[in-house]
Amino acid sequence: MGILRILKLSELEFSENQLINYKIKAVNEIYEGSNRVFLCELESKKQTFLSIYKPLRGERPLVDFFTGNLFSREKAAYEISKFFGWPSLPPLIIREGPYGLGSFQLFIKHNPKENYFTLYESHKEDLKKVIIFDFIILNTDRKAGSIILDDSNEIWAIDQALTFNPYTRFRTVMFEFNNSEISVKQIKQIKKLVYEIENKEKIYLILSELISEEEIISLISRCKELIHHKKLPILDPNTNVPYPLI
Repeated sequence: MGILRILKLSELEFSENQLINYKIKAVNEIYEGSNRVFLCELESKKQTFLSIYKPLRGERPLVDFFTGNLFSREKAAYEISKFFGWPSLPPLIIREGPYGLGSFQLFIKHNPKENYFTLYESHKEDLKKVIIFDFIILNTDRKAGSIILDDSNEIWAIDQALTFNPYTRFRTVMFEFNNSEISVKQIKQIKKLVYEIENKEKIYLILSELISEEEIISLISRCKELIHHKKLPILDPNTNVPYPLI
C-alpha cells in the first residue's frame, strides 16, 4: 500500500470519526428527491461542519428497488471506494440521528452549476474512474448532478444509494466512456477485490453486513466481466439512461 493511499485512508477515517462522535446541533430538511434527506450541523467544542443525513424512516417505496436498506447500500459503495482508493466519495458512516438510524455523509462545499456535463472535458480521467466504479457497484442512477466539484478542483461522486440490486439495469449519463479500456493497474485492483471477497477477508465481512449474499455474488460477476474484457461495456441509450439526466 503506497504512502498516498495510507494518507488518504487516514483522512477518511478521521472524518468518519468526526461524523460518528460529533454532536448533532441543527437539522434542516432538503426538499428534493423521493426520500427524506436532511442537512445537519455537527459540532464539537472546537469545530462545526455539515453532513447529509438520510434516515431509514425517510425511505419511500420505489418501483424497481428494495426499500429499507438504501443507506446501507450507500455505505457499501463507500467501503469499496475506500478499498480501491478511487473514486472520491465523501466519508460516510451509519449512526442514530433525530429521525432514527441512517447514514451521515460529509457535506462537500461545491458549485451547484457544475456537473458531469460541464466537467467532462477538464476531468476525464477522474470521471472514468467513476464509471468503472459505478459498473462494479451497479449504480442505477448516475445523473450528471451527482458529480460535483469542490473548492480544490477535486471531483466527488455522491448519491450511491440505488446500487447493487442485480434485478435492475445499470443507468448513467456517462456515455462518452462506452467501450473504454481499463488500465492494467485498475484491473489488478479489481482482481484483488474479487480475491479478498471470495476468500472472505475484511472487505467481504464489511459488505456482508450491508448487502445480501446474492448481491455480493452479482458484484463478483461484474468484476470478473471487467477483468475478462478489460473494457467498459457498450451502453444502450434506450435502457441505460437515468431520468432526469441532471
